[in-house]
Amino acid sequence: MQANPLVLVPLIAGGLFIVLLAPILYKLLKAYRVEDVSPEWLESFSAQSYHAMQNLLAKDDFQFLSQQPGFDLSLYRKLRRERLHIFQQYLACIILDFNKLHVTARFLLAQSKEDHSELVSRLVWLKVKFSLSVVRAECNYLLCYLGYRSLAAQSVVQHLEQMSSQLRFISASASLA
Repeated sequence: MQANPLVLVPLIAGGLFIVLLAPILYKLLKAYRVEDVSPEWLESFSAQSYHAMQNLLAKDDFQFLSQQPGFDLSLYRKLRRERLHIFQQYLACIILDFNKLHVTARFLLAQSKEDHSELVSRLVWLKVKFSLSVVRAECNYLLCYLGYRSLAAQSVVQHLEQMSSQLRFISASASLA
């Protein structure tokens, strides 16, 4: 009996997709405790530090490099490999930071005596949007690694900034109460 390619191809593609995204999904779904977040970290946190991530693989840099005298393709490949590695490190850190902010915001809301169901649903929705943007960034990373496109991380950084601003709002509300 021969396997039907219309069934086999999507199964293989889906399995490959899951295997390649498993490390990111693990990081996104990993449970964090509020004890993992120190007050010093909260004070020093800035989403601004992730803005450099957005331009790691901008085509402009590589076009500039290719137009320089003595351009060597091996240098281009090395720079690209290094920047892809740096992007992966940034992505791991941004997931960790988002989750720390998220768990802190949830903790502050849980400590409040007021009904904050609207804020809780906003936090859940923000977590979903962040997770989807991370999965999209990881897919872009894989395509970029294969040489098909450049990386875009604007939405990941934007969602981190939104989480940071939500935490500041919740923190300010908690201190007023």
